[in-house]
Amino acid sequence: MIFVFSDFGVNGPYSGTMRSVVMRHAPDVPICDLMRDAPDRNPKAASYLLAALSREFHKGDVVLAVVDPGVGSARKGLVVEADGVSFVGPDNGLFEMVIRRAKQVAIKVIDWMPTDASASFHGRDVFGPVAARVANDQAFASHDIAPGDRFGDAQDWPDELAEVIYIDPYGNLMTGLLARAEDEKVTINEDVVSGARTFSDVGLGSAFHYRNSIGLCEVAVNCGRADEMMNAVIGSTVGVK
Repeated sequence: MIFVFSDFGVNGPYSGTMRSVVMRHAPDVPICDLMRDAPDRNPKAASYLLAALSREFHKGDVVLAVVDPGVGSARKGLVVEADGVSFVGPDNGLFEMVIRRAKQVAIKVIDWMPTDASASFHGRDVFGPVAARVANDQAFASHDIAPGDRFGDAQDWPDELAEVIYIDPYGNLMTGLLARAEDEKVTINEDVVSGARTFSDVGLGSAFHYRNSIGLCEVAVNCGRADEMMNAVIGSTVGVK
């Protein structure tokens, strides 16, 4: 299966055209839109989210991941094989947490690029076709690098990110922290919330933190919006007491 993870959103041609290229080059491989609203132009936040979503992948899967504010620059393109799953996308830290948490890692730099590739849409013109080639076990121009030669700044990122990394359509605040114990308190801006197992364990309009479905610490309001209550945005600092 090929999973697509991007910040392209649902409007405009970007998600559809990249997906169509993959389907054209690998018509017999199932394709799934994992996320089209990954943290906007934010490879750091997206890295923690992508790693948490890795529970959905099986050996042999290919993940086409494009959160690429540096498209067209000197940044490299990568194929990262982590515990049997291949990740295709930019070398900007997006795969840092996947690499760090995997037991076995191999990294290739993509040397292939079509002559008519757009400088501003490598997702369609480079990463999409390469993801299809990987899924079909077809060759493409590349060379191996050691894991330590990947994007340097990302190697200094913490193992857990004490920030809001994603806000879902309900206003729930997903953080880059692993789930905390229910007896711990979590702070976002000036708000302090206690833990609970799930929404029905707190009163209507009450805020709480809980272990979400991918193992991260998430802050929510039962039948309300935590982002509005706490004036939170992606990047808001999260504390633990």
